[in-house]
Amino acid sequence: MIWLEKDVQFYTKMKKAELQMQETILVIFIVTIIIGMGLYTFYQFQIKSIEDYRYDLEQNRNLILLSTLQNSPELSYSYLGDEKNALDTIKLLDNNLNELGFKEITIKLIYPGDEEKLCSKNSYPKCNKYVVYENKPSNVNNVEIISIPISLYYPYSDEYKAGVLELKSYS
Repeated sequence: MIWLEKDVQFYTKMKKAELQMQETILVIFIVTIIIGMGLYTFYQFQIKSIEDYRYDLEQNRNLILLSTLQNSPELSYSYLGDEKNALDTIKLLDNNLNELGFKEITIKLIYPGDEEKLCSKNSYPKCNKYVVYENKPSNVNNVEIISIPISLYYPYSDEYKAGVLELKSYS
């Protein structure tokens, strides 16, 4: 009888130990799930933060490009080394801009406005749209358009006309 009683006590102790082991495994599993959800949330927050930073950086790069493009020696008009704050339309026909990414840079004549005609060496000066740089991706998700007013210089007639410098950035 004593022996049977000891077996029952041993059996109940084993059951309690087994229940404690199951509770411990359940708690570890729940804590692991909570930590995993926390890591996933942190990861998503970091990805969103990086995307926002990339977008801001791309906007800044586009604004810097717009502000420096009109003063670049490849496109600007100068007389005897003196910058005249205008774009030379002849230089727009034959420029060496490259490696600017997925962008399109166009210049449109606003005043006096005629029908829209793309400028080339054959149609100059009876045209009003210059494509300075063009590199479009095959699939376009987003297009951001920024434009600023500029002055265009026509050397053959020695006159200035109003235009718009437009930058389309593809992402």
